[in-house]
Amino acid sequence: MSDPLERRLCAVPTCTAMDILRGEEPETLVLRGVRPLLPVRGSVAGRARTLRFLPTRVDMKASPNGRPHFELLDDVREGDVLVFDAMRGLGGAVLGDMLALRAKTAGARAVVTDGNMRDLPGHAEVGLPIFASGTWPIPTATTMAAWEKDVPIQCGGALVMPGDWILADVDAVLVLPQKLAERVAQAAPAALEEEKFCRALLARGHRLANAFPMPAKLRPLYDEYRRTNTMPGFEQVVQATS
Repeated sequence: MSDPLERRLCAVPTCTAMDILRGEEPETLVLRGVRPLLPVRGSVAGRARTLRFLPTRVDMKASPNGRPHFELLDDVREGDVLVFDAMRGLGGAVLGDMLALRAKTAGARAVVTDGNMRDLPGHAEVGLPIFASGTWPIPTATTMAAWEKDVPIQCGGALVMPGDWILADVDAVLVLPQKLAERVAQAAPAALEEEKFCRALLARGHRLANAFPMPAKLRPLYDEYRRTNTMPGFEQVVQATS
């Protein structure tokens, strides 16, 4: 990973990112119905490269823009996440394992679509993370066509602009404008450390009222924990939050 922001985002779960962005209409940042089709470890992050599909019809079987999907795959740059607007799964499959291999070899981090994929066993061999709405054995040629690349699209009902950040894990796929991606990366370490502290309290048997969400009265003990890396005593926590 050559991009420092990519490295920082890859340490952030999507649910933590949504907690950080509570005041930013986070529901508009979620690609609905898009999930990993193969096991994925941790988070994947990268810059969005977009591709828009449209339905075919009897007089329009292909895009007048040539072969934008092949052009996009041949123009992949290190760190890109390919995001396909496939009309929320209304057509055939948008990517097979051979094209995924081309993308991974060129440096893509993942492929994201609200449509379908095919050749899952082949995808598993390629090893490129894929997030989609499902699978379909028939390619796109009979139902829709790749129309244009590197343009604003919708994916899973969310607006995705070329150059936005994509953050994805087993829970969700998010689109993060640059400013919000930087905010998430900056705030995440503190948020994750606080979550670790609260989790330890719950695992020790504390009531929710004493541990999560962290009561304001517990903040001094938490600050001491941050300084010393030593958990406060059980009774200390109870007394502090009573």
